[in-house]
Amino acid sequence: MQFKPQTLLSLAVLLCLGLFIIPSSSYAIDEDSGSFALTELDFHNAIKENDYLLVNFHALWCRYSKKLKPEWKKLAELLKTENSKVKLAKVEAYDEKKLAEEYGVEGYPTIKLFIKGQPVNYHGHRIAENILEFVHRQLKAPLSQVTDPQYIQNKLKEYEWIALLIGQTENQAVLDVATEEGDVLFLRTTQDSIKGKYANPSDGQIVLVNNITHHYNTMTADLADKKAVATFISNNKFPDVARFSSGTAERVFLDEAGAMILLVKGENSAAETAFKNANKKIGDKIFMTVANYDEEIGRLLAENIGVESSQLPAVRIVRADRERVRKYYLDGAITSDSIVSFFNDYQNKKAKRAYLSEAVPTENNDLVKKVVTKTFKDMVLDTNKDVLVQFWAPWCGHCRAMMPVYDNVARKTREVENFVVAKMDLSVNDVEGFGIDIVEYPTILLFTKTDKENPIEFKGERNEYVFDKFIRSHATVNLNKMKGPDPFNKNEL
Repeated sequence: MQFKPQTLLSLAVLLCLGLFIIPSSSYAIDEDSGSFALTELDFHNAIKENDYLLVNFHALWCRYSKKLKPEWKKLAELLKTENSKVKLAKVEAYDEKKLAEEYGVEGYPTIKLFIKGQPVNYHGHRIAENILEFVHRQLKAPLSQVTDPQYIQNKLKEYEWIALLIGQTENQAVLDVATEEGDVLFLRTTQDSIKGKYANPSDGQIVLVNNITHHYNTMTADLADKKAVATFISNNKFPDVARFSSGTAERVFLDEAGAMILLVKGENSAAETAFKNANKKIGDKIFMTVANYDEEIGRLLAENIGVESSQLPAVRIVRADRERVRKYYLDGAITSDSIVSFFNDYQNKKAKRAYLSEAVPTENNDLVKKVVTKTFKDMVLDTNKDVLVQFWAPWCGHCRAMMPVYDNVARKTREVENFVVAKMDLSVNDVEGFGIDIVEYPTILLFTKTDKENPIEFKGERNEYVFDKFIRSHATVNLNKMKGPDPFNKNEL
């Protein structure tokens, strides 16, 4: 079952429509950073009127978008100090789906620099200084000259990868790749003291210094082919089993083919040995990475995919699918053979899905009952009750706006026997395991006791009168104790 209730336009859009004309040089401002706050109505004007526009496509609910906010504000201050011609903008990409689709935004946040209307993707760390360096490379020279070996070591604290072009002559193919690769820092050197650290490569070669593997690779083939240079970079970024880091996170969560993660506490565990041995059999059929729960990024990953500390070590496969991430889990002992079998089950669509759930509430006495994944079956699919459920998310403004109305619906029906008004926060719970696919918020469904497999969607205006009509039209329990006038009984109105 898939539900796509029509979303209301944001207040900003309604105001713009009310004006009928958008001033060509006037845009709403994001108060946190001073950036333009753009929508579909004014975005294309903005990229036409500003030769250099750095855009943050974000989602209000996304933890990574929230983490970027202070860095984006800092970046605004740095650009202002430089008196830069680059302007900043933000787009709430979850609401502005047409813009997100037009510019290939598949995850949040996505950063793009529009140079005279043409986008250049940024893939590096979401840190103000790194983003600023990317901007400098686009506006100035993408290949900076380096003479001090320590400079490279310092930069490896900020970048996962550094591509070092050896020799004096600039190469157009390398320049083109350097312009597009936001997460790789491209440098150029002629210094023997630097070349000596990488087995003295010849002029016209590229050395990729890898902070994930702590090794380097040298491209000795002709550098005239841009595709060959880009392929060399991408093929040598990750080892067979990569450690989980900011550099691997995007590959994990944006790869529709899936990625396998081992979550451990500490390093060099028996589970990690088994994982690496399994990789020798699985090969490059799936991206494999090890995350350390003792590191902050490992804990964030565990929280994001619903793995608790007590469950470690744990193996999960995650796969990006539309606007959500599907998760599959390995049950039982973690051995090389069990990991290979788990991967084969995933390929054959037999792997077990892992569903996120909040803890079961110790008390549930509010007017609107709280449903979590672990209680959905007992509370919502109870064949003795009609259950009205609002599927919502904390970041959803429309959800918050209708809560007082929804509370009153619960107040009017609280004495009705076997009728429950409930809500479920889908930012921390999954409901797909019950055959329900929610793609917009809020979605409100009535699960009648007589037909749990076909819930009835509420599509009307979100006010008490319309809710009243909806309940009286579709409920299968006795509503004699429902408070308020019956909208179908003209004598009561």
